[in-house]
Amino acid sequence: MDNIFSLFSSSEDAGGVDDQAYVNFKDSPQYFIGMYKKLILNNLNFNKKIVKFFKESNSELDADEMSEAGEWVTYNRAWHYIQKIDLGNEDHISSLKKHTDEYFETTIKLGINFFEEQEQYERCALLKKIEDICEHFKK
Repeated sequence: MDNIFSLFSSSEDAGGVDDQAYVNFKDSPQYFIGMYKKLILNNLNFNKKIVKFFKESNSELDADEMSEAGEWVTYNRAWHYIQKIDLGNEDHISSLKKHTDEYFETTIKLGINFFEEQEQYERCALLKKIEDICEHFKK
């Protein structure tokens, strides 16, 4: 019985030694991939709603300009996460493999299209490499 309760002892009971390890998930490739995917997929829904809202209201704001501004913010914020993927790191490649699905592949293609229009080809190059790696996993 003491063995079971000792699992729940505080660090004070263990002589002040804290033997627990904490991992900051926000510094992991899984987080980077998930945030990239989430931001872009949520942006699609948000843009539809915002355009509809401004078209229905008698607002002087241009719904299309609002949509473009929202896209710019979203894709640049998503880039903030996906750029942290290190294609030379096996843990990052493994995370890509685990998270490759049709939705992630779609977000990569959307990112490439967006950054091509912005003429940010270095960003397109990384996204294309990620796309190629994901394509390799499907074989």
